[in-house]
Amino acid sequence: MCGIIGIYNLNRSPISHNLLKEMAKKIEHRGPDGEGFFVKDHIGFAHRRLAILDLSALGAQPMTSKDGKWTIVFNGCVYNYLELKQELLSKGHSFVSTTDTEVIVEGLAAYGPSFFERLNGMFAVGAWNNEEETLYLSRDRFGVKPLYYWFNGNTLVFSSEIKAIIMHPA
Repeated sequence: MCGIIGIYNLNRSPISHNLLKEMAKKIEHRGPDGEGFFVKDHIGFAHRRLAILDLSALGAQPMTSKDGKWTIVFNGCVYNYLELKQELLSKGHSFVSTTDTEVIVEGLAAYGPSFFERLNGMFAVGAWNNEEETLYLSRDRFGVKPLYYWFNGNTLVFSSEIKAIIMHPA
């Protein structure tokens, strides 16, 4: 199942790692196999992992592309990830895990946010472009995997469940 959380402060105020940890506790049931965090200045991600495709630590999230440009949190399943992986391999990309998560992050590195249009599955993704400092949120066309968000003009908070969002002090 997995659970994702993100906080993006447009006013550039720093993200509290402790707040992300508290929010992640609220969705702990979504991912009993591990948790991970990414905090960079005014952006932060948390992930609760339910390991399915790759049980090793190589599938841990948040995951950053090999070129360092993209960091993502992902919940769901991409049905056509093996075909997309073969295409990326033919373009010179390499992979260390057997996860669809790595295919997404490396696909973003190769094609940018238009890569989301090529995903077939049920998913919710938060993707941060580390160079352009831009956040992208994407989900499957039918909304099978939840992606809730709240925005007050200065802060955007997103999560797989609303109860994590209401933990935010704003």
